[in-house]
Amino acid sequence: MQGRDRLFNSLTLLMLALTMLTLICYIAIALNPYLPINPFPPAPQMAVVTNTPTATPLVLPATWTPTPIPTITPTPPATFTATPSATPTPSPTATPIPPTETATPRVTRSPYPFTYEISYETPYYGCNWMGIAGVVQDIDGNALTGYPIHVWGGGIDVVVNSGDKQMYGDSGWEQFINNQPQDLRGVFRVQIHSRDNPDHPPVSPEIILDFEGFCSKSMAFIVFTKNH
Repeated sequence: MQGRDRLFNSLTLLMLALTMLTLICYIAIALNPYLPINPFPPAPQMAVVTNTPTATPLVLPATWTPTPIPTITPTPPATFTATPSATPTPSPTATPIPPTETATPRVTRSPYPFTYEISYETPYYGCNWMGIAGVVQDIDGNALTGYPIHVWGGGIDVVVNSGDKQMYGDSGWEQFINNQPQDLRGVFRVQIHSRDNPDHPPVSPEIILDFEGFCSKSMAFIVFTKNH
């Protein structure tokens, strides 16, 4: 009788050990189904590679090509050297002369009737748009419409007019470049031209643009101001 009880106790302990071992195997397979002890491992996942096409910049036909104006390099004036005069010997009874007031320097007038201010901002259309926009105004901030703005570089050579895109203001204008931000420095140039002269000479300096490839700086916003 005692021998049979001892046998049952041994079998009970063996079944308990096998149960614990089975439980440990289930837990290990749940944590890592790719273990060798798993008779039914899941199929390995396939990596999916997507190929994002590169957007081609939109090239718009030119509406007017201004006649290029030759650049004239001004010749600096000759430097004048004053010849010092002889210093007179002061008389004992001479009255001292008060110093001459120094003239206040004046700001040099721009050689062009238009100056400009440029800032890089988030585009009006969101991050899937990169380009140039702005307004044209007089010195009091009044809108000036009908001025041609020449945009060229990077395969683009077009002329847009102030007042065509009034979401920026009454004299607003814009030019699309690409459908995503790009790091492009020194590629695109902008210059405003005369509205009233039939030869349309430039009336502002040539502006060179530097895009940094960020959405928050993918629109170059230029304000042209007529100051004289």
